[in-house]
Amino acid sequence: MKKLTVVLLLAGVGLCGQSYAASSEAASQSYRVSAEAGVAAEQKAVYNLINRYQTALNAGDTQTILSLFAPESYSQWNEKPTADSNEKRRQQYDNLFKNEKFETEFAYDSISVNGNMAYVRTHHHRGATVTRISDGATLIDLNREVFVLEKQQGQWKIVVYTFNTNPIQGVS
Repeated sequence: MKKLTVVLLLAGVGLCGQSYAASSEAASQSYRVSAEAGVAAEQKAVYNLINRYQTALNAGDTQTILSLFAPESYSQWNEKPTADSNEKRRQQYDNLFKNEKFETEFAYDSISVNGNMAYVRTHHHRGATVTRISDGATLIDLNREVFVLEKQQGQWKIVVYTFNTNPIQGVS
């Protein structure tokens, strides 16, 4: 719990930190990129990791998703207990993929890097869908996500993942 508090505090510092000026490769997924080459390279590495998460989510690939999390990490889903181990996360994702198939493309609202900590804010476009496997119903999948990452042994890993479903889209 102490590490989670430190991670969230560091992520909060990043919220108040540097402003970035540029855009990502994908026109529909814009985030501000640092003018500092080193920070921009780390932002790209973080983007690539979250993009791997998205690809694995759409493929129903629990094993790849688990490989993106740090050993000490937390995933906090709506109406579910916090998963604080890969065993608990495996159960959550396996159950999710037994019931739902995703077609999601994240829109990247921000990627902030401060030393060995980073956070990413994303949301799903209105065209994102989830198909309920039990009856084949396709539903609009609106989410906002926050990923907190830590660079461990030279590799970015997710240490906190949380989201909310059916949020009001946009920024007030």
